[in-house]
Amino acid sequence: HVAVVTNAGYLLIFALDDLPEQARGKGNKLIKLKDGEEVLAITPLSQQDSLIITAGKRHVTLKPNDLANYTGTRGNRGGQLPRGFQNVTSVEVG
Repeated sequence: HVAVVTNAGYLLIFALDDLPEQARGKGNKLIKLKDGEEVLAITPLSQQDSLIITAGKRHVTLKPNDLANYTGTRGNRGGQLPRGFQNVTSVEVG
């Protein structure tokens, strides 16, 4: 799987198989962004992995059951992270 996090606090997880290999110079749309949004992190993870989201000095660990709420298909918007964790500073696989 691949986890994509935006600066607006959205998280989308999709299967790596959904990501086609393109010819050189071509791009893939990973997540739907609105004007002014940017992708902060792209992280590979397995189905058993947890995701540790850090926002400032606080962090939350999203376990595999929690990550199901953010799973979708490539190019979708994803789900919004819990309030207080939408200003993401780092993402780690745990």
